[in-house]
Amino acid sequence: AGGFGAEHILLLIDCHESMFEKYIPLLDDADMDDDDNEEMEGSNNNAPAKEKKLFAPHEVAITAAHRLLRMKIRNIAETKTGKRDGVGILLYGCNTKRCLQGKLDTSPKSGGDDESDSDEEEEQHSTHELLELAPPGTEHILKVQECVPPSRDNKSNQQQRDLQKEFSTLGSVQNDDDDDEGVSDGCCTLRQALVDANKIFEAAKCVKMRSPSGKDLPDAKTIWIFTNQDNPCSSEFDKIQTITHAKDLKDATVDIHVMPLPKKSGEFDKTFLYNDLLSPISVQEDVDCFADNSGTLDIEDVLEHFGHFARKVRKYAYVPLFLPGWKEREGDPGIMLDLYSVVRERKKPVPITVHQEKSTATAKRSSIIDKENGGVVEKKDLHYFAEFCGGRVTLHPDDIAKLKDLSRSNMAGCVVLLGFKPMASLDVTFPLSKNSIAFANDSIVAGSNKAFYNLKDAMERKNVYAVAELHTRAKSVSRMVALVPHRSSNGGLLIMPLPFKEDVREVAKEDIGFADQEAVDAAKNLISKSTVNHEGNFSEMLPENPWLKHFFGYLESISLGRELDEVEDETKMDVEGLLAVARQQIEDFSISLPIDPEPVKKERKRKADAVSKTSKGDTPMEDIDEEWIDLYKNDEISGKTAPELKAFLKSRGERVGGKKGELVDRVNRVIYDHIFSKK
Repeated sequence: AGGFGAEHILLLIDCHESMFEKYIPLLDDADMDDDDNEEMEGSNNNAPAKEKKLFAPHEVAITAAHRLLRMKIRNIAETKTGKRDGVGILLYGCNTKRCLQGKLDTSPKSGGDDESDSDEEEEQHSTHELLELAPPGTEHILKVQECVPPSRDNKSNQQQRDLQKEFSTLGSVQNDDDDDEGVSDGCCTLRQALVDANKIFEAAKCVKMRSPSGKDLPDAKTIWIFTNQDNPCSSEFDKIQTITHAKDLKDATVDIHVMPLPKKSGEFDKTFLYNDLLSPISVQEDVDCFADNSGTLDIEDVLEHFGHFARKVRKYAYVPLFLPGWKEREGDPGIMLDLYSVVRERKKPVPITVHQEKSTATAKRSSIIDKENGGVVEKKDLHYFAEFCGGRVTLHPDDIAKLKDLSRSNMAGCVVLLGFKPMASLDVTFPLSKNSIAFANDSIVAGSNKAFYNLKDAMERKNVYAVAELHTRAKSVSRMVALVPHRSSNGGLLIMPLPFKEDVREVAKEDIGFADQEAVDAAKNLISKSTVNHEGNFSEMLPENPWLKHFFGYLESISLGRELDEVEDETKMDVEGLLAVARQQIEDFSISLPIDPEPVKKERKRKADAVSKTSKGDTPMEDIDEEWIDLYKNDEISGKTAPELKAFLKSRGERVGGKKGELVDRVNRVIYDHIFSKK
């Protein structure tokens, strides 16, 4: 995943007539509108009171595509990456007569041969590019949203565009009774879809090939096939031709995956075609998404499964791992590692300024101006100073670069293994920043994979971790890190930044509290009752960020014209549930805690009282303006300027000296006393 630039996804959605038959019950149909099933429920008098709503496989595929577009846009906004990632939708197995006007015009960028076989020319009409392969935007989501059936993804009462009527071969038979030219029989429509998919990748403006210099990484290209047809080929010749086209795509570094949707009867059997069509890794990774044997489909599982591939985590660096004595081994390439961030914080988009006339985002550019002549000072001419011994020591950028070079073992980025220590000596409170994880990269240095996992296996058997020096870039400062074997069998090495001796703060003994045995026992009972039991991965039980969910829900409601969804805050404590499970343990623990002595409040004569008595006699102080009270409640007092704060304090008879932070604290105290004195 880390060896690619942008990541492009092309969805191939089958338009076979069976894809439009409604027979799939969804597990999340509680959120769906039930209007479409009124006729079915009315026709069956013996139906149960609550009958699951049925969906067509094509509706599941379009809903998944709609969610993918929204997810891509949100990921770009949150991570500031993937701005060139393209998403496209190609319908295949369509009514050939209706696709005639929408015939693909996707000539390769390199200007290849225009000649093609006559049978392929006819089959080309059986595909329709519903969505051009390009970075998704509002217009792309709205275009797909027209095709989404009424659901929580499309809360309008009706579907604006009927793809079955437009492209299904079944629709062509019903509408054209005099002939059946619209039906594409006797050929594998998937074969032509793969041919057109290759043309789409070649013609798309967002797709870049590897540069001749080799510095820019090539783009990742992925095809997802949504179908309920496990054997779309009518003959052995069709099957061979389809597999050949799939091989051509794989030779062009295109990954092919299949999302097998439920069949109306029987199970989806990949052995007919798809096991030969996909790469060995895809065969292992692509699993069926049935929730149970009844054929019920969990659409969330579908989305999570192929969404996992759409959210690939990119590496932030690749560096060699050098073992002790590497300098004596001339030309030692080391063990090549790919480094990934274990945790990546997602944030809301930053505000941008827009040019009033051009309506384009503006970029801020700052320069340092010479005070005397008004000229721009170049970066190379800047000198920095360090405060030392009561004076200033000048530091030129070249001097700083030289000091960095002296602090590391190698000029280029690398990991230098220094030695090993017992796992028991690793203090988990030591790491200074976020952890990373390293995996071997066999494509750059052959043999890295075998050497890496031999090293990891030896460390696990001896129960040790490695101490190493890490710097990821040529001009960065090196850090000391711990390399810890990951628990899983296919895991890598966790990279934990370690402090140097002068970074560690010893905790004074008097700062360590104590507790009696009764309080300890009460705490143990409370913990045992309120422990969250989860057998899977820890990350699976983490809640989503409620602030980001609210924020992006609001943005989607404005830009896409959607209703504002209610967001469930999973971070809020379930008070009733917790009390139902551990009420007695909570009370016992509260009783076991020592009682804090109440602080003695000393009466304090305020200067304001003296001023009011001397200047105004017994006239009470005027009420504080509501504007200041609102600022206090919203914690926005610090937004006022120092003169405004001083003016307020002076009007209340308070001291006006000190820094702005002291003025803010003083104003907060005055308003607090004023509010609660009234109560």
